[in-house]
Amino acid sequence: MKKFLDKLTNIYIIFCIYALIGWLYEVLWMWFVVPPKHFINRGVLIGPFLPIYGFGMLILLFLLHKFMSKKRELQKPMNLIVSISTITTFIYTTIIEYTTTPKILSVVEYLQKFGIGLLLANIICIGIVFLILKLSNNKKLKELNITIVLVFLAIWIITTIIEYVSHFAIDKLTGNLLWDYTKDFLNINSRVNWDASRNFAIGGTFLLYTVQPLINKLLPKLKFNKKIIITCIIGIPMLLDFIFHVMLKMI
Repeated sequence: MKKFLDKLTNIYIIFCIYALIGWLYEVLWMWFVVPPKHFINRGVLIGPFLPIYGFGMLILLFLLHKFMSKKRELQKPMNLIVSISTITTFIYTTIIEYTTTPKILSVVEYLQKFGIGLLLANIICIGIVFLILKLSNNKKLKELNITIVLVFLAIWIITTIIEYVSHFAIDKLTGNLLWDYTKDFLNINSRVNWDASRNFAIGGTFLLYTVQPLINKLLPKLKFNKKIIITCIIGIPMLLDFIFHVMLKMI
């Protein structure tokens, strides 16, 4: 029983850490980047937590922790195609975003105007890297571990799905539109867009490879009793916050 509770407290502490990090990211983004650039308490809670980020990171950890531990070499055809396509698409589309006017809002319109260019860019880049690997005798280059690129792509896809589903659920349950991407580059039904998905992919990859290892080292050092205390101190106010500011509004 104690081991089970210890695992639950670990999960909850991890959830809270990322929910806080997500809140800080959203607040600072709205404060310093998005006009009118002032403090906005983001989310549906009063406290400094955005649960979507906590749940999102837990999902990423659950789905990707084994995937991250395996080495995937660049020289293998599928790894080469997927990794180079990911990098090329990222760079190509970001350039289009900042060089094209008027701004393209629809994914369909983007593919109609730049789909062929994107396809050619991918083919060319994949071909160049393939030739370099074939002609090179550099073993380190051929055995280059590109797992992080594949993890980045997986996070990109997963977080986009999470954001879309979360927006849909919040919209239907509370009627509140916490974010609206109607006027943003490559948005889908105003629920997700290119910038947000890209930022989540970058941020998620950074957190999994830098912050999570630190958390993994810290948690075993905390005694069980301290974890229970931390969970209660954070959990009770968060639960009350959720009841009064979310549940009661749905009744």
